[in-house]
Amino acid sequence: MNPWEERFPRLWAFGERVSVLVVGSLFFFLFSILIVTIPAALVGLYAAVAGLIRPVPGETAIRFWNGFRRSFGRAFFLGLINLAAIVLIWFDYQILRSLGTPVAVVGAYSFASLGFVVALVNVYAWPLLAWYPQPLGKLLKRSLLLAGAHPFQALAGLVAPLAVVVLFFALPGPVKSLALFLGPGIGAAGLGAAAWWAMKRYAGPDDEFAS
Repeated sequence: MNPWEERFPRLWAFGERVSVLVVGSLFFFLFSILIVTIPAALVGLYAAVAGLIRPVPGETAIRFWNGFRRSFGRAFFLGLINLAAIVLIWFDYQILRSLGTPVAVVGAYSFASLGFVVALVNVYAWPLLAWYPQPLGKLLKRSLLLAGAHPFQALAGLVAPLAVVVLFFALPGPVKSLALFLGPGIGAAGLGAAAWWAMKRYAGPDDEFAS
C-alpha cells in the first residue's frame, strides 16, 4: 500500500475521486476537438466517471477510451437525433408563436414542453449507452420508459450541470479554470448518479440490463 494512502486514507480517497473528475474532463475536452466526436466523448466521460457511481473495473483513462471507441457510431446518431429533435421543437415553437392566435400559442408552449421530455430522456440515454451498450432503438425505448417511470430522479440529475454552469459564471476569472477542469466530470457524475439511482433496480447481478 502507498504510504500516503496508509497514513491519510480519507484524503487519499478524496484525491482519487477528484482525479477521476479531472482526467475525465480533460479527456472529454481533448476528444471533443473535432466537434463530430463530442457525442462519443460524452459517452466516454460517463464511462470514466462510472467508477464514482457503481463498481466497475479499470483505470479512468481506459474506461474513457473503451466507452468512446465501442459506442462511437451509436453516440453519433444519438447526437443527431437530439439535434433534430431540438431544431424541430424550436422551429415549430417559433412558427406557432408567430401565428398569434390563442390556440397557436398553446400549441407553441406544448411543443416547448417536449424539450423538457427530451432532456429527461437524455439523462438516462447517455449513461445507458456508456454502461450497457445496446442497439439504438432499444436504448431510446428504455430511456423513454425510465424517464416516464422515474422523472424525479432525472430532474435531480439535471441540477448538477445547471449548478456547474451557474458556478462558472459566478466564480471570479482566475477560478473559472477550475470549473473547466472539473465541470464536465461533475456534471456527468451528478447526472450519472441520478440515472443509476433509478437504473440499479433493473440491473442484474451479471451486469445486464433487464428488459
